[in-house]
Amino acid sequence: MDALDPQDNVPFAKALYDNIDFLRALYNSMTDNGVIVMQLGESPALTDPADSFGIDENRAVITKLVDEVGFESMHIYEESHSGFGYPWSYLVAFKSYSNRVNWYLTEAEVEIEIHDRILPDEEGKSTLQYFDGATMASYQVPHKGFENVFCRQVPMPEECTYYRGYHVRDDYTAPATSFEVKPSGEKGFGLYAKVDIPAGYLLAPEESWKTVKFPPTTFEVMEELVNTHPAAEELKDVSEYMHFYGCQNQVHGAPEYMVDSGIMTFVNHGCNGSANAGEIGVDNAVTEMTADAAAMPRAHGRISADSIHHVAMDRHLNQVMSDGDYSMRDIKAGEEILNNYLDFTGDAADWEKDVMEMRRWCTGTTKKKEE
Repeated sequence: MDALDPQDNVPFAKALYDNIDFLRALYNSMTDNGVIVMQLGESPALTDPADSFGIDENRAVITKLVDEVGFESMHIYEESHSGFGYPWSYLVAFKSYSNRVNWYLTEAEVEIEIHDRILPDEEGKSTLQYFDGATMASYQVPHKGFENVFCRQVPMPEECTYYRGYHVRDDYTAPATSFEVKPSGEKGFGLYAKVDIPAGYLLAPEESWKTVKFPPTTFEVMEELVNTHPAAEELKDVSEYMHFYGCQNQVHGAPEYMVDSGIMTFVNHGCNGSANAGEIGVDNAVTEMTADAAAMPRAHGRISADSIHHVAMDRHLNQVMSDGDYSMRDIKAGEEILNNYLDFTGDAADWEKDVMEMRRWCTGTTKKKEE
């Protein structure tokens, strides 16, 4: 969508960027995998105010409306080859959350897509002058200016507090030395607190980045090899390690896994809402006994349940995915650290199986962890 700039002070600009009926009509005319691209005018500078406070008010309005009409993923990027005297900004919105997979393809995967889908010139070179895999990789991370104006909103979005760098005071953390691994009955081994830990403390932050990542396309290829190629027998050990110890999510649009390779990997499941550790915003409202096994909560595994416009998170996805756990309440020395494993299921296809498996764990019919 390219007509007037949202900064233009004319009635038609407002009608274009502040008209939910028009945007809803566009949304309803699109296929289930529809994509809309619109220009947002001159890119923000590092010192600009929040969009809602200046000449960029229409930009603030349109990003809100894109969320309201039902788009499931939104991305903002800037491009300096548009022929203007300043970098220009653009918004891409996906009707289906699953299209995030294509947005976050690696540089190499984008190059392959270009090779397969666009004919080269007579010399065999790409006909694209300003776009390649490396360019796409730069689009995936919003410019710092976008984050600045996003976080200057009033009130400031909560994500700006958590993900714009490391701001946790050392006296509000429980380092890895605060824990020890000990036998935990039929569960095998578990993680125990060696000291009292107040509520709201970040647990073992120095190890939270030690994650083994299996992005969506890696996960898909690995599962296909394990299931269809006898020569990939040794890969089954990696697959089992990923499934057994990993946390599943769909931050990039499709099932992927992350495995904590630090001491926190020994945290067991807390039955009947007894979990005392979890990510920001996690609670024990849904347990293995109260969960609807036939319907996974829609927000599970996604980057945010509240909005699709989250620039600070988009700039720090690795930090979002590796942020670590917080103490959900006061934890006493000697107490076992427990998660709610339901929070680790991000694929609706696995939800019922995982809920029923955890119910069996918690009723004593299945061991939680084997040595």
